[in-house]
Amino acid sequence: MVDVNKRIDVDYMARTEGEAAIRIELEDQPAIVLKIFEPPRFFEGFLAGRRFDEVGDIVSRICGICPVSHMSTAILAIEKAMQIRVSEQTGILRNLMCSSQIAASHLIHLYMLAMPDYYGKNSITELLPDFQKQTDRLIKMKEILNGLTGLIGGRALHPVTFLPGGFTKIPEQKDFDKILKQFKEIQKDAKEVVLDISRFKVPDFYFKTEYVCLDKKDGYAIDEGRIISDDGLNISVDDYYDHFEESEVDYAFAKRSRIKGRNYFMVGALARINLKYDKLQTETKKMAKEIGFAVPNYNPYLNNLAQSLEVFDLIQHCIKILETNKFKHEDYSVKIKEGDGGAMTEAPRGLLYHWYKIDSKGIVAKANIITPTSHNFLNIEESLKKMVKENLNKPRNDIRLMAEMLVRAYDPCFSCSVH
Repeated sequence: MVDVNKRIDVDYMARTEGEAAIRIELEDQPAIVLKIFEPPRFFEGFLAGRRFDEVGDIVSRICGICPVSHMSTAILAIEKAMQIRVSEQTGILRNLMCSSQIAASHLIHLYMLAMPDYYGKNSITELLPDFQKQTDRLIKMKEILNGLTGLIGGRALHPVTFLPGGFTKIPEQKDFDKILKQFKEIQKDAKEVVLDISRFKVPDFYFKTEYVCLDKKDGYAIDEGRIISDDGLNISVDDYYDHFEESEVDYAFAKRSRIKGRNYFMVGALARINLKYDKLQTETKKMAKEIGFAVPNYNPYLNNLAQSLEVFDLIQHCIKILETNKFKHEDYSVKIKEGDGGAMTEAPRGLLYHWYKIDSKGIVAKANIITPTSHNFLNIEESLKKMVKENLNKPRNDIRLMAEMLVRAYDPCFSCSVH
C-alpha cells in the first residue's frame, strides 16, 4: 500500500495549455512523474496525403496560442524540401509575424497563467480589482500585437495569406504606418510588463542544465539560424537528427527529447537570453540591468522574467523593422518539386522542428513534428526532482505549490506535445 503521506498528487495541472498531472514520491531521492494524459491528436498521420500548400493551414490548428510558429516552421520545411526561394521582403514579414506572436503568447502566460501563483490566487479573475491596470495592459498590448499578425497574415489566429513561397497579399503601406504608431504607444507598457514580473518573489533555486536555442550572426534569431548550446553544440538544422533523439515513457502521450550522448536540456526564453544576451536591443539590456537580471542564469523559475524581457525586446525589434522598411506587392507563384527537408524556429516556448517529405505531385508523403514541450519534458522532470529534494522538510502544500509553479514557469503546451 502506498503511504499517502509520502506522496503528492496534482491530478490536474491548472493554468497550463493542455492536460497533465504531477506525481511526487517524497523519498530521499524523490521520484517525479509528469503525466501528460491529453490524448494524441495524430497530426503527423493525417498530414500524409495532403497538398503542400494545405500544410501550414492544418498545422496552425495544433495550437491556438502559437499558430504562426507551427505555420511558419512547416512552410520553411516545405520550402527546403521543394527548393523554394523567397524574397527578402517575405523573410522580413515572416519575422514580424513570428516576433509579434511570441510577445503576445508571453503576455498571456505571464498574466493569466503565472501571475496568480505569486499572489496566492487561483486565477486572473481573483486578482481583480487590485490588478485592473495589469489586466487592462494585457488586453491592450495583446490586441495591438495580434493586429500586426493579422495585418500581415489576413487574420491573427490562423493566417490565410501565408503560403510556401511568400504571401498571396501584401497590406498597404498606410496600414503598416498605422500599426507602427500603435506599437510606439505600447513601449511604456512593455517596460511595465518587465517591472510587473520582476516583482514576483521567485524561489531561490539553482538547476544546472544545458541551454539550447537558435543563433545567427546578425540579430536575435527567431526563424533562422544554427542550433547552439552553452555546452559547445553548434550545428546546422539539417543535422538535427544526428544530434537529437526522442524516446517514449508509459505515463505520457508526449515523447521526451534528449541530446545524443548527453542528457536533458532546456529551450525557451531563458535559454535564448542566456545564450544570446549580446543580441538583445540596447534598451533591453539596460532594462535587464535595472531589474538585476544577469546571465548566465540557472533558475528555471526565472523563465518568466526572461519572457517579459523578450516582450520588451520584440516590441522594440518590430518598431525598428517597421520604421526601416517599405513593403510592396509581389507576385506569388510556386513550382512543385519532389524532396524532403526540415526546419526549426523559435516558438514562444522554445525550439520547434518540422520535417516533410513531398512527392512529385506536391503531396505530403511523410511528416514529423517535435515541439518545445517535448524538448523540455525531461528537463522539467529533472528540475522537479532537485527542487523537491531540497525542500523535503517544508509543508506538503508548499512543495505542491512550488512544483506547480516550476512546471508553469516552463510555459508548457501539453496540447502541442501530443500533436
